[in-house]
Amino acid sequence: MKKVYQYMMILMAGVLGACGSMSVNDPYAEALPADFNTQEYLALHPILAAQQYKDFVSDHNAQAKVNDSSKAADKAAFAANMDAIAFIYTNPLMEAHSQEQWAQFVADLSSPESSTKAQGVIDNLASSYNFDDTTDDVALLSSVQIDYLAIAQQFTVFGRDHGWAYRYCHPDEAANTPRSLLRDAAQDTIITMVERGFKPDTGLYCRDAAGIVRLIQ
Repeated sequence: MKKVYQYMMILMAGVLGACGSMSVNDPYAEALPADFNTQEYLALHPILAAQQYKDFVSDHNAQAKVNDSSKAADKAAFAANMDAIAFIYTNPLMEAHSQEQWAQFVADLSSPESSTKAQGVIDNLASSYNFDDTTDDVALLSSVQIDYLAIAQQFTVFGRDHGWAYRYCHPDEAANTPRSLLRDAAQDTIITMVERGFKPDTGLYCRDAAGIVRLIQ
């Protein structure tokens, strides 16, 4: 159940349709905070863009006519392409890891104690980002256009009610009340929503440099 809930959280970015930037006639635009910035919101929640990439790959592969043996060979080639893995692993709109984290990941691949786990990460990336019918996955991934309108709409129809931070905190907000002190985490679980009814969060939140989500006064 938890995985279903998490998946639905993520997919709200991709089910709303329409590409491009917000227009004055968009019915969701008026519901956004005055200082809402889609790029900043996406920087805080890169998983929303990552899901759009994964959906694009999945849709592409569903239409590609590739036999199983060719798929397996292509996936193996992808998993062995460290340039492609690095591109995805450090891309701020995909896996969003830092260069330091990438360096540690490469080191983990060479370590007997951690290589199995690291290889599992590569296998997962291959399952999510590999196109079955091309070896130039980076070029095709680079051609994907992020639907920023859907990202903004995700905040309106889901993120806001669930207390997602929509911007970084300003210096004078460093001492604002953490959301964790205002709302019991149990209120956000799928079990609570099903058994007791979901109670939308009415606050607006920012995230500070330490990753703490704080109430905007």
